[in-house]
Amino acid sequence: MCSIRFAAASVIAAWSLLCGPSAFAAEVKPDVRVMSFNIRYGTANDGVNRWEVRRDFLVETVRAFSPDLLGTQETLGFQRDYLAGKLPEYDHLGVGRDDGRERGEMMALYYRKDRFEKLDGGHFWLSESPDVVGSKSWDSSLPRMVTWVKLRDRRQESLPPIMFFNTHFDHMGTTARLESAKLLRRKIASFSDTCSAIVTGDFNTDEASPPYRALFDTLDSAPSPVIDSYRANRPDRLTGKEGTFSSFKADSIAGARIDWIGVSRDCQIRSTEIDHTARDGRTPSDHFPVTAVLRRKIASQKQGQYVVSAPQFGGDYEVESHLNIPYYNVPDADQRKHKLDLFVPKGVKDFPVLFFIHGGAWTTGDRKLYSYFGKVFARNGIGTVVTSYRLSPRVKHPAHIEDVARAFAWTHKNIASYGGRTDRIFVAGQSAGGHLAALLCTDARYLQAHGLTLKAIHAAIPISGIYTFRPNEMALIVGRGAEAAANASPINHVTGDEPPFLILLAQSDIPRCDQMSNDLRDALVANGISAECLTIPDRNHLTIIFQMALSDHDRTAQAILSYIAKHSDLKLGPRVPKPLTQ
Repeated sequence: MCSIRFAAASVIAAWSLLCGPSAFAAEVKPDVRVMSFNIRYGTANDGVNRWEVRRDFLVETVRAFSPDLLGTQETLGFQRDYLAGKLPEYDHLGVGRDDGRERGEMMALYYRKDRFEKLDGGHFWLSESPDVVGSKSWDSSLPRMVTWVKLRDRRQESLPPIMFFNTHFDHMGTTARLESAKLLRRKIASFSDTCSAIVTGDFNTDEASPPYRALFDTLDSAPSPVIDSYRANRPDRLTGKEGTFSSFKADSIAGARIDWIGVSRDCQIRSTEIDHTARDGRTPSDHFPVTAVLRRKIASQKQGQYVVSAPQFGGDYEVESHLNIPYYNVPDADQRKHKLDLFVPKGVKDFPVLFFIHGGAWTTGDRKLYSYFGKVFARNGIGTVVTSYRLSPRVKHPAHIEDVARAFAWTHKNIASYGGRTDRIFVAGQSAGGHLAALLCTDARYLQAHGLTLKAIHAAIPISGIYTFRPNEMALIVGRGAEAAANASPINHVTGDEPPFLILLAQSDIPRCDQMSNDLRDALVANGISAECLTIPDRNHLTIIFQMALSDHDRTAQAILSYIAKHSDLKLGPRVPKPLTQ
């Protein structure tokens, strides 16, 4: 297990050097943190709780949660601007409800400028004339409104945009609250086919009320486009302990839960809280802020959903290891990197073969750190080759892929003598190895150098790879300029001669991995190649590969076993898994 920890640390260090330390960490946690906060209008005569006294405490409360999206209510213009000044990492949108500019309460919302790109934004009024500024209807005591913004999440570019709505329902008009809920639901539904939705607000009513049902319940057999995140996450009601109107008193929790965060059904709700932050018995506002931590589901029309089922296995074979096999015998061959390790199921003939390329950002890593991978699949009746290759900065592209092609050519020539099938070789790799696996299976030049074609590869299984380089991106690895980037990008070499592809990625993968995976899949399919993307839930760029060291019932291992069985004679069946020795 120490070798696995070393491999993980090496990958993190290498990616940090190439992409900057934040690039890897940011994508490992794609959660969307949401806060709804009625901040109490700043001109109220609240004595010791007046705005000037509590405003810094309020900012500290926001910072402590560190939301990605913040919806505020009862915000006046000077409060909007004060928060914007104290929270410079956020962009904001908010206008006065009375004139659509500066006069009256605002539904000011804030979003992290480094994470989100604003695509659109606007406002509508909760009335029979929602486009009329300052309008009110029914029995509303005041004009009420919704501010919204459409955002692209830079961390998950392939997912739909987020429609973020923020509102405050009337405190007196019962009909107005009901009709406002209906109107808001219709507006959200109008975007539901193309966007995720998040709604924050002070709704001035509890969850037993008609407005709550109008917003969240199934109506006329049509489910609501949003669900109540708090109740979905906390189905057991805590009577007398869920109140969100505090009246500035820390122990005032017995009232109704009137502040809500609604989310669309493509959001996994990871946690929700009513934030009872207080100081000397006082709260930063007369409402407790409410929070939700969400994770949008990667699966979409372009991506398959990992289906949890009983683990299936290819056997429980004793593993026979053949280590340090040279695959390139020339005088100047690298005595460490021009070698591979082979793991086979003892006593088995005509087994499928998995050719695996390790990761490490092209600068670190070695086959020796991935012996567990070979053992996992050999135990299941699959002969597994784990190869090394020369690393940067000593070499640049195309040296890495040339080494990989040499190792594959050795495998194709010699695997039959170990019992493997030459016509059932699957090529896999993770991270930098995912890139090299995809490139080997798309750019025919590297196999042609050894008298082989892409038909020598039965199927490809790249994992969390890089499939498109931007000019001067990874220049230390692939070289500078648009031509170098294009030559190193597997997607640019798709012609329709490729083998079938299973493209695996983690739910919390590195930046752009989901977009690149989908783009490669689309390019293959457009050229008549069978290809699919599969997202492994609850995994990041490291655990998608290293978790297999613990057991062969790991999700990534199961996905690969299933795919190999689908494309070979491997038979899967139940088995009680046991830990693997390292």
